[in-house]
Amino acid sequence: MKNITGTKEAFLKMLSERGVYKKLDVNRTTVSNWKRALSGEDRYIPTIDKMEEMLLKYGAKIEQEKVWSL
Repeated sequence: MKNITGTKEAFLKMLSERGVYKKLDVNRTTVSNWKRALSGEDRYIPTIDKMEEMLLKYGAKIEQEKVWSL
């Protein structure tokens, strides 16, 4: 598995796989809508939580926890 930096980047890479909707157990249209939204063509952008949920369902692993500085 390839290391990718950023949730959005990993999500886009995952969506680029042919037939990913089967692995995620979602409708083909849902994947198409996510792709369109993330390319700026639609207003429904999935939340970071939804992206992380789908990445985990796909089998991706978080290599490093989020670091916050206030």
